[in-house]
Amino acid sequence: MSYTCEELNIIYEKNDGHCIGCGKALAFSNYGKPGERGAWEVDHGNPKARGGTNLMRNLWPMCVECNRKKGSKKWNSDW
Repeated sequence: MSYTCEELNIIYEKNDGHCIGCGKALAFSNYGKPGERGAWEVDHGNPKARGGTNLMRNLWPMCVECNRKKGSKKWNSDW
């Protein structure tokens, strides 16, 4: 899914620019750039594979490493 710059700003700021999984500082400009310092992706707290939605309340900033590790698990319950 693609996001507007405004949507990415909202998602990024939801956790003050830190990964929701590990707390690492993220670099806004490195969204979707694996291998870059502070790279991050949009995580679906409740994955779409488990009935999650693309609603803003389900979207969180997560570093690439945590997002790949989490996969289709729900965070806060089985991750």
